[in-house]
Amino acid sequence: MEIHRLDTLSLKEQVALWNEAFGDYLVPAVMTEASFTARMEKLQQSPHESLIAKVEGEAAAIILTGTRDFKNTRMAWIGGLAVVPRFRKMGVSRQLLERLFVGYREQGVAESRLEVISENVPALGLYQKLGYTEINELIYLTGNLQDYEVVGYQLKEVSDPNDYIALEEDALPWQNRIAAHHKIATIWRKEKQLGYIVYGASDDNLILLQVRLDNAPEQILDLLQAFYDTYGGISCAVFNEVVTSEYIPVLLDKGFEKIATQIQMRKII
Repeated sequence: MEIHRLDTLSLKEQVALWNEAFGDYLVPAVMTEASFTARMEKLQQSPHESLIAKVEGEAAAIILTGTRDFKNTRMAWIGGLAVVPRFRKMGVSRQLLERLFVGYREQGVAESRLEVISENVPALGLYQKLGYTEINELIYLTGNLQDYEVVGYQLKEVSDPNDYIALEEDALPWQNRIAAHHKIATIWRKEKQLGYIVYGASDDNLILLQVRLDNAPEQILDLLQAFYDTYGGISCAVFNEVVTSEYIPVLLDKGFEKIATQIQMRKII
């Protein structure tokens, strides 16, 4: 088996390998060249640091990674690891990870993080054997905004994210950090600020990434009402929220459905 940098392949070859390796994944993961490039850029994943494996000259596996500095600590995140079905059970994933760790050490990375779907028992077991430990269990929900018949909060867009970046907790997942998502709004009612939210929004989709409310279980519907009043009945996702968050049952009661749970993990390099 040979291991190479991802950028030794053309973009077309990178996306073809990703789609073949993730074709039977537990949640939909197939991408176009445009969505693959956008995801790499948005999540600060590096084609130079990411790796592929070849078996007898044929592309067999892919692992995406990137690094950031968090409060003077160099952190890495693995944003996708998959093996083409016919090359599985050959130890390819382990060898890719071990080579990745060598690169991390050369870059001065202190800690590696990742998320793995809870039902993916083989991957979870491999990560544990390689020294990863659990941080949190996370949930991914989807639903549609509706008229909740409450008075929606006022949302005020934040132009300077630096004060809010400083508030981010150490355990916050990589994909939910402000560095990857630029929409931040403070939440108000009757001249009183109740908290803030980090989110992504388009004409037909809303993604809640950080919900910071004084009393989220009681206030979450007022927040969703504010988005409904702006966007109408578009789809809405809650991504990588801790499963024990008290507002999750409120959303489930309003028609949101669980798509998956993930185990967030860390490894000291």
